[in-house]
Amino acid sequence: MDAKHLDLHMLRCLHALVSEAHVTRAAERMGMTQPAMSAALARLRSLFGDPLLVRTERGMVPTPRAQEVAAAARGALELLDGALAPEAGFDPVRSGDRFEILASESASFVLMPALVARVRALAPQVELRIQVPDLTRARQVLEEGRADLLVSFTRSAPAGLRSRPLLQQELKVIAARHHPDVRGSLTLDQFLAWPHALHMIGRTYSAVEAAVNAALAPTGRQRSIGAWVPSSISSPAVVAATDFLATLPDFVARSFSLALDLQVLAPPLAMGDAQLSMYWHDRAHRHPAQRWLRNVLVEAAEHVQVNFPHLPWSRVAGAPGGTS
Repeated sequence: MDAKHLDLHMLRCLHALVSEAHVTRAAERMGMTQPAMSAALARLRSLFGDPLLVRTERGMVPTPRAQEVAAAARGALELLDGALAPEAGFDPVRSGDRFEILASESASFVLMPALVARVRALAPQVELRIQVPDLTRARQVLEEGRADLLVSFTRSAPAGLRSRPLLQQELKVIAARHHPDVRGSLTLDQFLAWPHALHMIGRTYSAVEAAVNAALAPTGRQRSIGAWVPSSISSPAVVAATDFLATLPDFVARSFSLALDLQVLAPPLAMGDAQLSMYWHDRAHRHPAQRWLRNVLVEAAEHVQVNFPHLPWSRVAGAPGGTS
């Protein structure tokens, strides 16, 4: 394709068509008539030699070529719009922005109460939309601007993303208070003898489970698996009702310990800490609203780190680091 035939208006049309996957909605987004957008789609198809949008049972779907080109167009348009727009700050009191945050259930459990409360106090009209991420696509979602932040126990940042640590937590093992064998402490033999509730993300071990596997690898031994659970937040209820064990970040383990009558135990081998971090794409690094959100999240994490034993939503049994 000869790029000289593709003007700025056509780039914006392409972006709208791929984003909406619907000709009429794309036309409304661009302030055009539906016939005019249909004509633009026809011209784009001719320029790229690709159907760009194809009809399926689920409606119109962008082709891989359309998604590739639209992602490049989005970046170019953002750079251009950013260069042409007047420099402006972010006024949280007046803002009605909506922020899209990708966060695992355990990350949400630990941080979101403090974040939501702080945002509510500082920016009462701002809306937060928090969703569980597909970690295999997180970088793409952030790159395309469909989310602003990823908050996760992921041990290493997906390639191409900026990151900042938020919370460092020890890993703990939980067992039912009246477990038939475990009483206040845990040996490696006990850890391996009893079945575990393991948190899987699709077909992939969570960051916590991967840390446990890495710690076990030098011993040449493996855990017995009793159940695969879709969320670490579901593990405590499973453990409370069975003789299973589970490994969780300390904050999560202790928050459930009293309500579900659980023991919180030191693991029988060195597993390292679970680091909760936030990740964002370079495209959002200097955006005033995005910077404000990241700063507020850092403040929320600091509040949780300092005040965790006294937070109203945390029913903690025993002193931090001890057995309960």
